[in-house]
Amino acid sequence: FEACQKLSDRIALLMAKGLGVSDESIGWINDEKKDGNTGTDTDEDETSTSSSSLVAKLRSRHTSYLRTNYYPPYTAGETPSNDEEPPPLGISPHKDAGFLTVLVQDDDCHSLQVAQFENNDESVDPKWITVHPTPGAFTINTGDMAMIWSNGRYRAPLHRVLTATTTRISAPFFYNPGYNSIVAPLPSLAEIPLYYPCSWGYFRAVRFAGDFTDIGLEIQISDFLCENGEEKGTSPHLAKQEAILNEIDFSLPFDIERYRPLLEG
Repeated sequence: FEACQKLSDRIALLMAKGLGVSDESIGWINDEKKDGNTGTDTDEDETSTSSSSLVAKLRSRHTSYLRTNYYPPYTAGETPSNDEEPPPLGISPHKDAGFLTVLVQDDDCHSLQVAQFENNDESVDPKWITVHPTPGAFTINTGDMAMIWSNGRYRAPLHRVLTATTTRISAPFFYNPGYNSIVAPLPSLAEIPLYYPCSWGYFRAVRFAGDFTDIGLEIQISDFLCENGEEKGTSPHLAKQEAILNEIDFSLPFDIERYRPLLEG
């Protein structure tokens, strides 16, 4: 876990530098804070949307986790299907919600695929490209929060996992902001923002509710797209996010029943 965290810290810094953010504005140099402390929380307002705060907070106050995935081998005929239909997927097409993912793949099973859209038009059917792992190397995947933060420059790819005739094991490390973090396009890019500010805590809570409860909510970063430069959008998630943030305490376990009226309202 700690090794993946340090690698993700480094990648996030390089991503920031790639967008023109300086070491001084990030406030971190050579894996240390300017005050000489390492890896501890600060008193900085975690809801800040300054150009540096997200990267700095990712290095001190994050909600990352490491998971091991086991995909059993698939034998044709195990599930009812039409002969013309493809076998079921190991994981359906999706985008990672967090900032980035560090993935260790099984070298002997090549079933991860990434979608390639012509002219980045996601309204058309994609071409699926198999990701062949390099022995001894990691697969790095950009997440939704990095896409918002970079104002669309770092794209979160749609990907899926095929079933295979052999067992597949993977170990993804999901590098996520703190629940109190507000993710917004970098002001230092001096561009018209493509996204409204997004609360990672709200985004993750709604994704959880949609996956594991009967609320049936769906959330994507497209719900936070700016509409013709308007200061306020019409997506219902913007109003729900504001209502949740006025009530929630992210230091406590998330209670879906407590917030059900706000999520369903």
